[in-house]
Amino acid sequence: DPMVATAATPAKPSKPVVDTDLTGKAGTKDPVVVTADPGTKVELFDKDGNKIGEATAGTDGKATITPTVDIPAGNVTATATKDGQTS
Repeated sequence: DPMVATAATPAKPSKPVVDTDLTGKAGTKDPVVVTADPGTKVELFDKDGNKIGEATAGTDGKATITPTVDIPAGNVTATATKDGQTS
């Protein structure tokens, strides 16, 4: 029988952490710093799941995202994507 090699599924990146305190930032486009695995694409979403910005984490694991729209009131979440896997 031929050997069957299965490629390992890339590991999911760590869940990113929003470092910037967003208290009082609603209505601004202040940059938001997120800690994530280096080289991951970090995307920010508003409470309704609309993407409001993205950046790539540098070698220091920091991504600085300047929102494309005013930061909305409510929870802002971040996801990290690398090798097709999303946190």
